[in-house]
Amino acid sequence: MNLLLERIAGLAARRHWVFIIAWVVILGALLGLKSAFGGEYVNNYTISGSDSANGLNVLNSTFPQQGGYGGQIVFHAGKGKVSDQQPAVSQSVSNVSKLPDVIKAVSPFASSSTGAVSKDGTIAYASVGWNVNPDSLDASYLDKLNNAVAPATKAGLQVEYGAGAGEIGQKTSDIKSEIIGLACALALLLIMFWSLMAAAIPLVAAIFSVLSGLALLALLARAVTFPTTAPTIATLLGLGVAVDYGLFLVARHREQVDSGMAVLPSIRLSGGTSGAAIVVAGSTVAVSVLGLYISGVGFVGALGLAAALVVLVTIVSALTLVPALMGLVREGVRALTARVSAHKEGLTAQEQAARTAAATREQHEHSAFARWGRMVSAHPWPWGVASVAALLVLAIPLFSITLGQPDNGTNPTSESSRRAYDLISQGFGVGVNGPLTVVVKLPNQSSSANSSLLSAMQSDISKTAGVASVSPATVNSSGSTAVFNVIPATRPQATQTTDLVGTLRDDVLPKEHATSYVTGTTAGAVDFTGQITSRLLWLIIAVVAISFILLTTAFRSVVIATKAAILNILSIGAAYGVIVAIFEWGWLKGAIGLQSTLPIPAYVPMLVFCIVFGLSMDYEVFLLSRVHEAWLQTRDAHRAVAIGIGATARVITTAALIMIVVFSSFVINPDPTVKMLAIGMAFAVLIDASLVRMCLVPSIMSLLGEHAWWLPRWLEPAVPRVQLEGPVAVPEPAAKGRRVAGPGA
Repeated sequence: MNLLLERIAGLAARRHWVFIIAWVVILGALLGLKSAFGGEYVNNYTISGSDSANGLNVLNSTFPQQGGYGGQIVFHAGKGKVSDQQPAVSQSVSNVSKLPDVIKAVSPFASSSTGAVSKDGTIAYASVGWNVNPDSLDASYLDKLNNAVAPATKAGLQVEYGAGAGEIGQKTSDIKSEIIGLACALALLLIMFWSLMAAAIPLVAAIFSVLSGLALLALLARAVTFPTTAPTIATLLGLGVAVDYGLFLVARHREQVDSGMAVLPSIRLSGGTSGAAIVVAGSTVAVSVLGLYISGVGFVGALGLAAALVVLVTIVSALTLVPALMGLVREGVRALTARVSAHKEGLTAQEQAARTAAATREQHEHSAFARWGRMVSAHPWPWGVASVAALLVLAIPLFSITLGQPDNGTNPTSESSRRAYDLISQGFGVGVNGPLTVVVKLPNQSSSANSSLLSAMQSDISKTAGVASVSPATVNSSGSTAVFNVIPATRPQATQTTDLVGTLRDDVLPKEHATSYVTGTTAGAVDFTGQITSRLLWLIIAVVAISFILLTTAFRSVVIATKAAILNILSIGAAYGVIVAIFEWGWLKGAIGLQSTLPIPAYVPMLVFCIVFGLSMDYEVFLLSRVHEAWLQTRDAHRAVAIGIGATARVITTAALIMIVVFSSFVINPDPTVKMLAIGMAFAVLIDASLVRMCLVPSIMSLLGEHAWWLPRWLEPAVPRVQLEGPVAVPEPAAKGRRVAGPGA
């Protein structure tokens, strides 16, 4: 693999304009195809085979007027009562019923039994059903909806859209987050390289790869259902890894050029060494996020597929576009001060670098970072114990985590869905925001027998703790299916509501010996959470196992792989603790624009685990490959740790800071779940790059010594040899034009 990557990098560097133009053409073609044939992103929380899904299927097949996707249009009278404007409300609801994809629209004044007008008469709501998921409807449909309810707004009523109706046309843009993240990344890269050309290479490659990946994602969306957050997750992860991978390559190339190596041999060597590390690290990230399919939920698996697709494109970009850009700028990757100094002295860049090569190599072992590594490795027990204690303290909130699906009450008040939620809660109680729909397959064609059955069911349900009210039942024309709503006494995201769903399914409804289902958005969210929770442990085991195999292959050591798995679980647990403290406990929630606490969506811990576990492999591979290189040269565990940290800490720190600022820039997204992912991943990277890489890893490596690189003899023939990094070969002055041999040559 190393030789192949060297050849690719060398070809890209020599034929840099060919590769750069090819990327421009490919990106332009993909963007054009996306514009012409790109698909839509739709949230589908349905769990196939679940009680809620089966109930919805029964409704759609036998009672379609009561099926579909529900929403509410809420009317509020600031003065007087809504009934004062009844003609305007009725006209608005009639207009809505004529919109495309609407299967029903029931006016609050349709009958006295609807219960859709508040006791004080100031709030009323119409129930609307669509035959498509409302969040798949775009802004143009929202304009049609606004025009339909215009009679009510002209009559002076406040009109808001609740439940599914509040999701229409609510597509958010990540452009502001991307600009902030890239600007901060540029500043950090300039500080590290002191060269605009060196700093620009990772950013240019990141922009090309992420845009290409998102275009491919949009094209794939025509055949695969991706959630609305899929592009955001893909962008968030893609930008971070793309900049990091470009940074790793440029940093390695810059180090070699500063040591006197010619440009083209240096690019080849960077491709064969750091390029191999990128392939291993990137593959681990892709495999980790694809592990989300273990959840058994298409919604969650599709998020992993979206992220993996963009990550794979960033790997291709790192191996082809980055070497091409390095070949284009040539000695421009060196610091401006070094280039100015060489010009004043009348030296070529390579001649000037050869003079300072010894000093460059010396920095690895005697820099401030190397001294830190030497200090930690000299006192491994105190540093190791203190670091583990800090991680465990950060993880304490994790033990009080509440998994669930946030309701519209957690949205910003600037959104119509939140205002509708508040009005419904004010006028009817919080439970009306998440009614439970009970579907009954009637066993007897006798209307009296069916009526008796339904009455008994409704009576039992109304006596159940946590039930606020039960609506009258509606029976289809063939008399085979009945449906009625149960209004919980608690909000949709409350644990009491989740418990009520279980009680109805397990204890109350079975009493009447009729096939029945509890469905609706709230019940579907309960099934969604339950499915993911039941698979979380299996996902963790699978991702850890796959990563273990990849790291064992990369380092030919089961000890290194075991250590990495344990430390990653500790750091991710600490990140979970931070998520719970902010979003459930409410610590610092105002600082991130969060207006209320909320439960943790079940797929967030799963997603954070897969992404962060994969990302942490970047730093693990990059650091330990250098430590291993130094160990092979010195056979001194303490010195190897110092050299490894001295050679990589600056790059890892910069890479981690770039990840942190890119992830943190997405906190401005109004979606609480996106905020949660951004903060969780940013904290996880911070913890991983500081406590884990700078304290725990050197402590453990020093304690293990030569045992860190142990591989059972019986396993040696089965593990391939992959050389990730190699020594920086410095050419003799007389061999200036000769190719410098490197690993895999």
